Parts: sequence; C-alpha cells; structure tokens
Amino acid sequence: LAVHPDYREKGRGEQLLNAMERIAVNNGIQKLFVLTTRTAHWFLERGFMEASPADLPEEKQEMYNYQRKSQVFIKTL
Repeated sequence: LAVHPDYREKGRGEQLLNAMERIAVNNGIQKLFVLTTRTAHWFLERGFMEASPADLPEEKQEMYNYQRKSQVFIKTL
C-alpha cells in the first residue's frame, strides 16, 4: 500500500486499506499480512498486530528478505 506524496494526509491510504479489506472479506480471506520498514505505527493504529516472518504463509516465508528487516503485521478480518 503506497500513497503518492501529493495525496498523503488526505485519507487516501485509509480508503485503500478499507477497500482491500472489503474485497478480502468478500473473497473469504480471513487475515491480511503486511510488511513494512517505515510505517509500523500506521498499521498498528488500524488494528494490525505485530507478528514475525514465521507467521507468514509458507510460500511468503520463503520469499522474506531478512536484509530489509521488514516488520510483519497481521490483521484478522
């Protein structure tokens, strides 16, 4: 999820996340996973919980880049 700098602080990220959550629920998805290196607080404020790479689906664990040191967050829908 990325918002162009010209549109930040205008609720666009919130709108995108809400739309993704609706689509996920409509498709029977029960959890959303996000990785971030910069915006942990934003996801925590929106109901995501801190997790670890081991909590990711197996195919995503294999792709996790430990050099980036991305934080993992999960939200149950």
